[in-house]
Amino acid sequence: MYERRVRVVPEDETAIGTHEVCRYDRIQIWRRRSDGRAMSATMRGLEKVLRLSRIRDWLVTQRKIESWAANPRRPYSGRPGLLVRMKADVARNDLAGWPVYEMTPKLPASSQVDGHLLYLHGGGYVLDLVGAMHLPFIAKAGVDLRRTVTVPIYPLAPEHTYREAYRLLLDVYRRILTTHDPKSIVFMGDSAGGGLALGLCHAAREVGMPQPRDVVLLSPWLHVGFPSPDVAAVAEIDPILNLELMREVAARYAGGDPLDHPLLSPAAGPLTDLPRVTIVTGTHDLLNPDARAFRDRARDEGVDIGWYEIDGGIHGWLSKDAWRYVRGVLG
Repeated sequence: MYERRVRVVPEDETAIGTHEVCRYDRIQIWRRRSDGRAMSATMRGLEKVLRLSRIRDWLVTQRKIESWAANPRRPYSGRPGLLVRMKADVARNDLAGWPVYEMTPKLPASSQVDGHLLYLHGGGYVLDLVGAMHLPFIAKAGVDLRRTVTVPIYPLAPEHTYREAYRLLLDVYRRILTTHDPKSIVFMGDSAGGGLALGLCHAAREVGMPQPRDVVLLSPWLHVGFPSPDVAAVAEIDPILNLELMREVAARYAGGDPLDHPLLSPAAGPLTDLPRVTIVTGTHDLLNPDARAFRDRARDEGVDIGWYEIDGGIHGWLSKDAWRYVRGVLG
């Protein structure tokens, strides 16, 4: 089992160690520390800024959702910036009218490409790829992992449902398989993209397509129904995600289907014949409780899940140590 554990500090104790249980009491979360994986000063500062900005109250609103439903948006199709083009050659290879970016990392002469990465961006199934944020990280990932990268811009709610998204993503994966051995392929995604990455493994299995070698999930949204009893407590401290609006988006994205459908909530799907799964999450992330429940379920069923949890980590936060861990897993 390649897992990083943390300990919750009991009320009468301040020792550092490991523990199986995570409590989401507000005070206990702020006191938690683990062996070098506690929240950094940078992350504490960022969390404070996000809290003061009240981003979770205006990033996505009911009014915006209604507006997007009435006036469908065009998908992201921007030109990657200089920071991206310094790290990778980027081309468009669109599919079925949807933009698909292909990146080839610019590696030193002593290195060579060693596999392929299918990256699915986050945004709560309702926000498109943010070019200035997602693409530099994805280009860096291609360089660090020595992999070419495919980045599809997929259908979003409220204009679309998960059915259109998976239809496109299966076609993208099918095209990747024409030039890459599945044993050289990694699926990776953040937030909703993490849910899609694991969901795509379920979808591929259903249609008889081979699994990738690995799937890496960064702050993943693994169950759109939020079934964990700990969700409500974390919702009070997450500075980014708005639970009620995410429930609204989930209902739109489901298009009338049950929220525990494995392609909507991949944590609810069967664990047989999946690739190796690695999860990076943080305890101040609204999506953490259901990720923990998935990990525990996998453990009970004898499935090995790579786990890296950041004490006090906010949604989308990927520390240097966490990324080093991912790189180590992928070799």
